Amino acid sequence: MGGTTETGGAPAPGRQAPGGEFRPDLEGLRGVAILLVLLFHAGVPGTTGGFVGVDVFFVLSGFLITGLLLREREATGRVDLREFYARRARRILPAASVVLVAIALASPFFMAPLDLPRVADDALASALFAGNLWFAAGATDYFGVDLAPSPVIHYWSLGVEEQFYLLWPALLILVTRFGRPRAAVGLTLIGVVAASYLGALWLTEVSPPWAFYGLPTRAWELGLGGLLAAGAGAHARFPDRIVQALGWLGLAAIVAALLLITPSTPYPGIAALLPALGTAGVVLAGARRRSVGTVLANPILRFLGRISYSLYLVHWPILVLPAAALPLDEELPLLARGGLALVAIGMGWLSFRAVEQPIHRGRRLAARPRLTFAAAGLALLLTVTVSGGLGLAATRSLEADTAAPPLPSFEPLPPIVIETFAPEPSGGDSSAGPSAAPSLSPTPTATPAPTPSGPVPLPSNVRPSLAKAPSDTDTLEADICLLGQPQVTPVECVYGDRKGPATVAVVGASHAAHWFPALEPMAKANGWRLIPFIKQSCRFVDMPLYSYWYGRMYTECDTWRETVVRRVKDLKPDLVIIAFIGDQESSTASDPDPVRQGEAAARLIDRLPGPKAIFVDTPSSKYNVPYCLSRHREDVRECETRRAKAFGKDPGIVERTAAELLGATLIDVTPLMCPGDPCPVVLNDVIIYRDSHHMTATFAASLGPLIEPALLTALESGR
Repeated sequence: MGGTTETGGAPAPGRQAPGGEFRPDLEGLRGVAILLVLLFHAGVPGTTGGFVGVDVFFVLSGFLITGLLLREREATGRVDLREFYARRARRILPAASVVLVAIALASPFFMAPLDLPRVADDALASALFAGNLWFAAGATDYFGVDLAPSPVIHYWSLGVEEQFYLLWPALLILVTRFGRPRAAVGLTLIGVVAASYLGALWLTEVSPPWAFYGLPTRAWELGLGGLLAAGAGAHARFPDRIVQALGWLGLAAIVAALLLITPSTPYPGIAALLPALGTAGVVLAGARRRSVGTVLANPILRFLGRISYSLYLVHWPILVLPAAALPLDEELPLLARGGLALVAIGMGWLSFRAVEQPIHRGRRLAARPRLTFAAAGLALLLTVTVSGGLGLAATRSLEADTAAPPLPSFEPLPPIVIETFAPEPSGGDSSAGPSAAPSLSPTPTATPAPTPSGPVPLPSNVRPSLAKAPSDTDTLEADICLLGQPQVTPVECVYGDRKGPATVAVVGASHAAHWFPALEPMAKANGWRLIPFIKQSCRFVDMPLYSYWYGRMYTECDTWRETVVRRVKDLKPDLVIIAFIGDQESSTASDPDPVRQGEAAARLIDRLPGPKAIFVDTPSSKYNVPYCLSRHREDVRECETRRAKAFGKDPGIVERTAAELLGATLIDVTPLMCPGDPCPVVLNDVIIYRDSHHMTATFAASLGPLIEPALLTALESGR
């Protein structure tokens, strides 16, 4: 959160201007910022851009902290770093530590058991004020993830500010040795703001998580506030009418950001200028008569601003923990979320009065910086101990065996469908059926064993274990062979028998990668050089894709596909395997018609040499399966998904259309994965999914013997 500011002897934090005078309008502006965040997190309609309240806090923090440091430098000729960091510790750590410990203790009563190790890791990183780095490294989506939201994800902004507080005073001391302090600081900040903003624009395109969470891409907002502080004397001479207009325009810009910016807006890119520059305008004008400050200085906003730090800390867990305890299909109604927001305001006030202010204003600690640092160390130790204990206890609980017997299995397993098509004659009807070549496996008619009438508990011998299921994946990403969204150049990776006589290329998105645990042992056994060409969310079709990750057309996918065509032509493989992925949360095809998508896929695949095998996309689940199972170990059927949801509209048409046009081998394992309705999530004591749509490596490996004959036949057909 922004807004963790220090004001020396002011009666409340964040209310003193660089000249030292009390600014009630700034306290009110902090109230606006926390109100925006609270409305957004409570899901109030029309507040899609409420998260920009953090940007307001950043600009305010840069303004107030820089002003504080400059005043001290001008008054004493130096900046006392020990005293500065002691004040920071008294200001930040007490409430932050208490709330983190409370979250760690409360989470087991609300969250799924499999969530708890993640919450513990998040809390540990946040306790060290490195939460922003942790969430960026994990590519955590602040606006919505496949998992329950972390109750400590809001600590990312504390990480940004604490890292700023760590670096900025030392840099200010250095630059003020050369020339007049305000001029030196102003010139330095101009460079920081320019470099940081350009970096934010670039990284928002290249790596949105690092752009959103990183200090380097947020420093321009803090620096903008610092520039206002450094130029306080100059802009005090601006004409009243101009400054008043800037203030009202600034407040309008903040409101516009609240209404116009959405979670899908690339951020912090150009859109972040709206709340940042708006805040700057309000700060410039707030102290003038008849300015926007007359609105901001009202008692309600000032009250919210006064408790904004504590309110920010407590509001998110109060909103998210009760929601996490609901059944997976349910969410808190708006009225309940509004009630929780009011509870958060009350708890924020209580934290402010009972924790934040007594320690922040306590004379004993203020007079003894060493005692402050010792107390800070103890608070940190307590937070780390409680968070680590939560993670350890949760992991042990998940790894403990249950007493449940194995689930009923399918005897025999429903067969997979394999069809080999003759190439479509030039200008022929794309709806033609399969060639005279017989199917290697008939259309399934097997049905599962009767469904038990009572609950079906998770079997004691389930593989992989619940604790390991989310990470039971292929090795491509760890080997840097699965390209992320920004990357366009395939990495040279070879699996299987590196010196084998046959070469097999695997092309597609992450649903091609999740087949690797089945393909790699096969490649080693048969002497194949297995070479992946795989990029996240990039379907191998001759058709533009729209990326929800970027909020624009997925041009990186277009570039990558052309590069892959050239690479595979040079490779001259004996077989090309293509695995498809349907429309999903990360990207969607520009043309929704599945037949035209199949024709577009055939056009692109036809440019590749060698015989082709096309995998029909696997069904998905309504839930993140391991996390659902951890909540419903007593009845796994609670996590099953109806066929209509698992397959979506027109399942398999894209792949079948392409296979018919190309004369390719079509491999469809969906009859095995979902032989009835609803679709199971555990099959023969194996968890099928590691999230909501990727197979576990254990389950994928079990399919290897079933698909191997078809792939061997397809490979031999090209020789």
